[in-house]
Amino acid sequence: MKGEQTRERIVSTALRLFHERGYASTSFADVAEASGLLKGNLAYYFKTKPELLAAVTDARQQALNVALSGEGDSGSQSSCTRDAPPWEVIERLLAYVEASAEELAMMGCPLGSLSTELGKRGGVDLHMPAAVLLTDLLEWLRAQFARKCSAEDAVGYAEHLLTCLQGAAVVAQATRDPGVVIRQVNGLRRWLAHDAFGSERAKGGASALQPTSAAARAALSKRSKHQ
Repeated sequence: MKGEQTRERIVSTALRLFHERGYASTSFADVAEASGLLKGNLAYYFKTKPELLAAVTDARQQALNVALSGEGDSGSQSSCTRDAPPWEVIERLLAYVEASAEELAMMGCPLGSLSTELGKRGGVDLHMPAAVLLTDLLEWLRAQFARKCSAEDAVGYAEHLLTCLQGAAVVAQATRDPGVVIRQVNGLRRWLAHDAFGSERAKGGASALQPTSAAARAALSKRSKHQ
């Protein structure tokens, strides 16, 4: 049990440091020190840095699965996901991103940032573990849209939504404005209601376009006061 807890602490620490500093700028020694371990003790759990990266991406995937399914780390669709209309399932992703607006404005998207960094520096062996998080998310979105749209539209809609979210994270970080994320998420809600799903989508009206999380509402209110 203690060994499992130590491993989880290492992965959690590496996840945070990779996001804050980047993969290349985070050494084994950095992770060990921040985890309260000696470097040699860290090597007992992870022999190489790519091995640690794989554990970090697995942890990111599990956290995303929890947010999207609401039923833990499952790669398959839960009954809740299968039974809910696709726009309600996609709303889970939008709410997850919206609630992360402050973090995105400070450090950018952990998925996009890591994938971009490793794509430039690390070659295929390092790039793939990070890139798969985005490609899996893209496929998840395509599957949701395909439940109500044509196959061609589902691909384009999935790419549009994920591209908008990634772009919002980049601009939010550049401007240090979490409101960018919140406004773009609400714009995507309008697009889902009026274009992607049209009259099929049950949600609509001004109240549905407001930030759904307390953190998102606070971030938007804080930004408005300074303008």
